[in-house]
Amino acid sequence: MRLQLVTALGALLGAGGALLAGGPWAVSGLGPFTAGGFIYLGTVSVIPEILRNSGPSQALLQLLALLGGVAMMLLIAHYE
Repeated sequence: MRLQLVTALGALLGAGGALLAGGPWAVSGLGPFTAGGFIYLGTVSVIPEILRNSGPSQALLQLLALLGGVAMMLLIAHYE
């Protein structure tokens, strides 16, 4: 989990740097790439760990939180 936090922070720093550098490619190219990376990490590595280390109700809450994050990314992409 700590390593995932480090990679997520690296992705945020890289995306922030690209946005500060400017250019239309930064928003249209790097935004979906970064969002896809977060979704991939969540579905491949976090969900199995959640299901293995949590009870059913806690796993359901964490899964709903993950889906809520994906929904927020979709809303931001839609209204941006």
